[in-house]
Amino acid sequence: MAIQETLTEFRNRTHAFIYLRLDPSRPLETRPGLEQKVDPAGWLLPYHGNTVVFDLPEPAKAALQDIQKLLYAECSPILSERLEERTLHITLHDLRSGPPSQELEHAMEALRPEARRLVHDIRQERRTIRMVSTALFDMVNTSMVLGFEPEDEESCEVLMDYYARFQTLLPLPYQLTPHVTLAYFRPGIHGPHWSEALQNVVDLAATRPPIHLTLTGNDVEFQIFSSMNHYQPG
Repeated sequence: MAIQETLTEFRNRTHAFIYLRLDPSRPLETRPGLEQKVDPAGWLLPYHGNTVVFDLPEPAKAALQDIQKLLYAECSPILSERLEERTLHITLHDLRSGPPSQELEHAMEALRPEARRLVHDIRQERRTIRMVSTALFDMVNTSMVLGFEPEDEESCEVLMDYYARFQTLLPLPYQLTPHVTLAYFRPGIHGPHWSEALQNVVDLAATRPPIHLTLTGNDVEFQIFSSMNHYQPG
């Protein structure tokens, strides 16, 4: 089970990979399993699940969409159809997900009551989490995401506490890395020139002002989804 981290521990872990540069001499081979979410032409496929997320304020979504536009201006041939602005969010804790099936629906429903109870409790607390964007990076050859980190120790403690609560519901074998997914890759092997093009966008995004967020428990939502572009309250 993932353990809670101090802000220094969080930064030491995440900075070790979010600032890695894409190698312009190597092709980008997407991660197995991406084809369950995206078809070879880039269309988002039916993919069901439930999750706990932070909903984001509209000004933040607009700033995120500006970075998304940079990605599609330079790299659209290797990216999925565009994720809509209304779907942009920071995941607090993944729950169940996969291609549609009765088994999955039953697993999702089994978690629903307790997940909703935990969200209800958090929403009553209204504790504040101050976060700031860090870097645009390749998330395990599946998607391009913008990372976020707590701005202070108190915010980190609250974030880790919230994550730990859902770990009691469904333990995940990895630490929390807050991010907003801006684009999925099309599955396959993309030539080295695309690694270079993506890095150019990463460098350009780094010149933009950081995005600051002040989130509260009231921004935490339990959601269900039917594809990576279709989320709704659960």
